[in-house]
Amino acid sequence: MSDASPVRVLLAVTFYNGRSFARRTMESIARLQKERFALDVLVLDDASPEPGFSEHLEALAAEFGAVYYRSPRNMGIPRNVNLGLATAQRLGYDYVVISNSDVIYAQNALQVLVDDAVSSAAGVASITAWSTNVDPYSLPNGADLYVETQDVADLIGVALAAEFADRTLDIPAGISFAMIVPVAVLDEVGLMDPVFGRGYGEESDWSARASSAGYKHLLAQGSYVYHAGRGSTLAAGIVSKDATADWGNQRIVNHRSPMFRWDVDGFLRSGTLEPAQIDAVRALVLAAASKYGYALIDASKDWVDPAETVVTVAIRSQAYEICTAHWCGFTTDIDTDGSDVVGAIVEFFGGVAPLYTNVRAATWQGASQFGYPVRL
Repeated sequence: MSDASPVRVLLAVTFYNGRSFARRTMESIARLQKERFALDVLVLDDASPEPGFSEHLEALAAEFGAVYYRSPRNMGIPRNVNLGLATAQRLGYDYVVISNSDVIYAQNALQVLVDDAVSSAAGVASITAWSTNVDPYSLPNGADLYVETQDVADLIGVALAAEFADRTLDIPAGISFAMIVPVAVLDEVGLMDPVFGRGYGEESDWSARASSAGYKHLLAQGSYVYHAGRGSTLAAGIVSKDATADWGNQRIVNHRSPMFRWDVDGFLRSGTLEPAQIDAVRALVLAAASKYGYALIDASKDWVDPAETVVTVAIRSQAYEICTAHWCGFTTDIDTDGSDVVGAIVEFFGGVAPLYTNVRAATWQGASQFGYPVRL
């Protein structure tokens, strides 16, 4: 790759309303690392009906140096995504990233996706980032506890890149909340199918078509993009508050590609994903503890609530149990199978003592035998 001809990437962000998160999303994109590629940003407004929002979004796009386009009428998510794909084709980009609007990019997320795409074999159709609220490629998380900030997303991105580098997993389908596609693939696979109307199922159909053409899909284990979930589909009425899918569109996918759901089910049953999720969550919890510290708490006693960024360790109450460490809705296990529970926890965190604890040193004779912590 020469400086004279860098890889060209188009990031197409699809909007349908979303005033509450539009600025956050654009600020996140503006902060992206882009050391080894040239990036252009295209904001695609699918005729958002909220009064004044389109003008607000156009002004945001101008503020952050993005190109803004508003469809003259509402076309639905598949057609709006196709505007991004077709623009990348027509203007000769090397890669196109299709992005939802209710996202926060880890600062290094796109750099990892592009590096993975460039280093991958020619037979790759898409690469998707880790996230939250993107089943099945979500890091297990209590969504209500997640701190939706750029700092949290950045820490997760750094932790995952350090843990996994450029490692990827073969997956059955890409998900276009943050999915990079080599533009050359579109010449053979085509665009999203407008038959899916307002949206849902179009990316599964596209992924199945790409697989049938001999391409594969990857999960970038070192890349992270927070996804709030259903930011546009809920506003557009595609799904309700109690529903996560449009099953009519899913039936189209099942009819066209009857093996697709079996491929997905086989992947989920293969045991490939869960170990990667466990390793990922453990890495980000350790990274958070390294930056913010951790608190060791015995819930049977009064304690002082630590800051929300501090990792919290809930100490076990019986011998031979497993403690859990919690951070921003993410939970990882700590093996404390032994009499020195506190020692095992401190060892897990690299020998660093807790920032705060309400656990007192045991003074009774049987402490070492029955597993209650004996030192801090």
